[in-house]
Amino acid sequence: MTRLADERSEQLMRALAGGMPLDRVAEGHALYRGGRVLVMEVVMNTVYGAVNDGTVYAVTLDADDMAYSTCTCPEDAACVHMAALFFRYCESAGGDADAVLRMMTEGARGDADGGAGAVSGGTDGPEAWAEWFAGRFGAVWQQCRHSLHPLQPVLLEAKGKARDWPREMRRLHWLQTVLLVLEQAEHAYAVTDPSNRYYYEMSFSRSVEPWVQHWLELLHETEPVPANDAEERWLRAIALRLRNAALDETFKLLRWDELYVAWWDRFAGWPDAVREEREVIGRLADQVADADTTAHSSSPRASAVLTALAFFRCKAGDHVGAIDAMRRTPFERTSTFVLRFAERCLAEGDFAALERWMRFLQEQLRLTRVAAVLKPYLKLCRSADERQPDNPLWIRMMREWLPVSYGELSAHYLSRGRMREWTDLQLAMGIRPEDLDPGHLRVLAKEAPELLLPLFHRAVDESVRTRGRQGYRAAVRHLKRLEKLYRAAGREERWRMFIREFRIRHARLRALQEELRYANLSDD
Repeated sequence: MTRLADERSEQLMRALAGGMPLDRVAEGHALYRGGRVLVMEVVMNTVYGAVNDGTVYAVTLDADDMAYSTCTCPEDAACVHMAALFFRYCESAGGDADAVLRMMTEGARGDADGGAGAVSGGTDGPEAWAEWFAGRFGAVWQQCRHSLHPLQPVLLEAKGKARDWPREMRRLHWLQTVLLVLEQAEHAYAVTDPSNRYYYEMSFSRSVEPWVQHWLELLHETEPVPANDAEERWLRAIALRLRNAALDETFKLLRWDELYVAWWDRFAGWPDAVREEREVIGRLADQVADADTTAHSSSPRASAVLTALAFFRCKAGDHVGAIDAMRRTPFERTSTFVLRFAERCLAEGDFAALERWMRFLQEQLRLTRVAAVLKPYLKLCRSADERQPDNPLWIRMMREWLPVSYGELSAHYLSRGRMREWTDLQLAMGIRPEDLDPGHLRVLAKEAPELLLPLFHRAVDESVRTRGRQGYRAAVRHLKRLEKLYRAAGREERWRMFIREFRIRHARLRALQEELRYANLSDD
């Protein structure tokens, strides 16, 4: 079912809670509980439905602007039918309508009496808010026996506490709040039944995916350098929480190392924090080196530390050191980072560094044969050849992966107009003309018909060798194409010599001679 974005749901909830008395909100919840909401549908940012309250009323909830919400009942302002439809939407979106009711009623009372035990604002700092979250929601993960739906109202309520803060501080509060909820998801996943772990991983991953995307969007909107001490305090606290999560080996649901790298990639222009973090990671990497005696640091914690070390080295331009760190990690787990580092070198035009990363990728691919990495690796080769066409290395790297790389290499030759290499590739791979795109053949027949001659000659010979009527007919079709190609190339005399020799060479194949006569290829 289509869902509203978290911000829209939160905005709608606040509008309903602030637009009617709390007892009317409770009446709407009673209508929902009584099954009075007959239908409900979400279209873009609007919720449509029908509520039976003695008479059936049509209700529309506009999540963009509550003023445009309507109900066909006699009331002019927000009504109980709107509240009932909203609770039904919360249930259909996987939330807990009862928890949303508590949030709306207790939240409103909390706003009136100073927060109902919550901290009072951004000046209280991230530590106080994390402590408040732990006290209020610290055990909610225990309700997530089969799904993470109980965490949705937690996220809405916790984010709602900062709705009146300045925009930048509110964004920092939300960044920490989403991380706190994701930690709850990790606790819930850790106690799932091991025999059904795959089911829980798929289910929980689908649930947290929009939260992770929302967190990344918030991160992208955050200024890369703090504007004041308060913002710096929040950013440092979030960074510490993120590092601890990335190093926590009990957290196995999410790729916290990817969130960690995304965070420091955003704040790479904050030199003091980057320098301090790199020193911490350097000390942790030394500990990993002392404790690890194997060729690869296979534990998630060691892998996260070495990946972070490689990231900071790569940002500093030490690509040799970064590759050395990545070499000590399991390639299956960290290959996405290697690809990302190579893409960055390509974007910056640092081809010397790009060559190092691509050679490392090639080396690891030979050892591990990770199919999921090969396609982006080949695309990187294509992009590098487009940016640096005078370097034959990129094409050579693609050719080394034939026949797997045939599709990418063939498409690359066509896009670059390298028709001779394209036809050579088809010949080398044994591709028949009927297996190629007719549009590509038509273009090549116009621009360079002589390049197609070897391809069709081989197709004729292969068809004749089948020694069957169908094969002979296919051979004749290819001969007709050959005739047109020879004429387009201005080599008609060579064509007449060839067809004469062809008829003589296969004079004993009566069926083939018949097909040649039918196609008017039997006379000079």
